[in-house]
Amino acid sequence: MSSRLLIIIVCTGIFLPHSVHAQRGERCFVETGYCISGRIREFWEQNGGLRVFGYPITPLQTETIEGRPLQVQWFERARLELHPANPRPYDVQLGRLGAELLARGDRSGTPVNVTASGECRLFPQTGINACGPILTAWRSAGLQLDGKPGVSEAESLALFGVPLTEARLETLADGNAYVVQWFERGRFEVHPENPPPANVLLGLLGREYGPVARAPVVVRADQTSGAAPVRIVAREVSMDARIVAVGLDVQGMPIVPDHDVGWYNRSALPGQGENVVLWGHVLRFSHAPRIPAPFARLKELRPGARLTVYDSNGTAFEYVVTRQVWVRPTEVEWMLPQGRERLTLISCIGDKVIVGREVVDMSHRLITIAEPAR
Repeated sequence: MSSRLLIIIVCTGIFLPHSVHAQRGERCFVETGYCISGRIREFWEQNGGLRVFGYPITPLQTETIEGRPLQVQWFERARLELHPANPRPYDVQLGRLGAELLARGDRSGTPVNVTASGECRLFPQTGINACGPILTAWRSAGLQLDGKPGVSEAESLALFGVPLTEARLETLADGNAYVVQWFERGRFEVHPENPPPANVLLGLLGREYGPVARAPVVVRADQTSGAAPVRIVAREVSMDARIVAVGLDVQGMPIVPDHDVGWYNRSALPGQGENVVLWGHVLRFSHAPRIPAPFARLKELRPGARLTVYDSNGTAFEYVVTRQVWVRPTEVEWMLPQGRERLTLISCIGDKVIVGREVVDMSHRLITIAEPAR
């Protein structure tokens, strides 16, 4: 297949003509001094926010979890982990803090009988019941899997997991005894002095775990780690997008992700000393109008803007935008090897090509060039 077709195909698809929106920007909290952005912010806001997760207590940082380096951010009640190789919504997952803290072996409690406190549900995975107000609290939130109103038990299970202990009386960090029940990803605490739904609260497991806020590992963009790019951040335009490797389909046509940034797997790896080529859409798809296009605001970048590309090892590569160029779809030299380290972003710009009242292409390609930060 000719290189000419590669650059033409980047922008094709069926889009809503009036749905150009940015990725979610930063949301900062004066209570802790930390911010959330991108998929972490989206996940936090869609799946319970402050009530379920609490405030952020670290920045997004690289940690080794179960032997693997992951980008994670700690919250008062949870640890959110980025798994960019997974499809949505599983690209963000909660750490199993309940299981991890119980495994430390310094937890004990006095069993209490709660079967008379209301409906019970037996979890066959562990043979343990959840009853009454704890069961109600477990069912009140969940990971949004189907986009439908309300919370299904499958969604609650995806968010909190199964119970690991029976309900028991346990003395917590404040010195008071509460009826609590531990789940894989949380600890439910009964506070009968509060009116519902605050009569059951989630424990501050993130704070109890005691994470250390770390600075990200950053290398010069001309130092390779030999791993594929998985995330790109451009704070000036509130972009924080997943990168997936793409190649050619069985017809030899380039594969362009609907909602993520594509890394052309015949181009260089970050730090390899050659041209790293990324492409993505600028308009939302009509079949998924709520999912933002990753390159929606790329045209707003100016020379000097900083881009950070993270690879699958969690290493950050820093680039600085040097210029943007409008080109015709037939001008393909921008995506070819250049003999030096460079980041090339390809998106659409210009007049819209409309078929059947929908945008199917645009007249030009916007080439954004970034060089390694020094």
